Amino acid sequence: MAIKEVSYQIKLQLEREENGIDINATSRVSEPPRAKKILPSPKKKRFNPRVDPTVFFLEIKNLSLNLDEFTFRVEKDKPVTIFDPVFEGAGSLAIRNVSLIIKVEIRKERVVKRGHERPTPVLQLDKLDVQIERIRLSFKETGLDWILNQVLKGFRDQVTGIVQHNLKDQIVNQVHILLEHANGFIDANPEQLTKILGITMDDIEETIVSV
Repeated sequence: MAIKEVSYQIKLQLEREENGIDINATSRVSEPPRAKKILPSPKKKRFNPRVDPTVFFLEIKNLSLNLDEFTFRVEKDKPVTIFDPVFEGAGSLAIRNVSLIIKVEIRKERVVKRGHERPTPVLQLDKLDVQIERIRLSFKETGLDWILNQVLKGFRDQVTGIVQHNLKDQIVNQVHILLEHANGFIDANPEQLTKILGITMDDIEETIVSV
């Protein structure tokens, strides 16, 4: 009987394997799907002008500029006669490793309008720095190329300083013009700026002018 029972079990197992039935399969109770854990969204950092009043910061490093094959003409201002010298030719200008930093802050000023004093936010230029590592300027087609280029080579540091100073002055003027227009709009609509920044007038430090 034992042999017949074993034979029967072997036969039954072979039939199950042929029919693709897993004899080791057991009934399982399906688990309910786990709820996804919702991570809290990171809190947005609130702008606090009392900690850092910076509203605009720009930093540029290692900027290079090239102006190739420009033409120029130098002559006496009017009236011009045939005896007045005219100096003209072509040249190339290369400016290497320009660095620029612009920082604008928000402050509060008190203005008087129609006999009433009220605080208003203003944008102020806090920092502007321009640095130029070197400038290379060369002339050609002037008739005096060799002499001019040797002179420029000897005064390269001075030329770099002059260009750096003039460039900074131009940028400062343009930034002040831009801030003047922006502050004109802010003066007429102060609540628009504070709403965009998510602050109130009390959050802004007042400008202190030392006399």
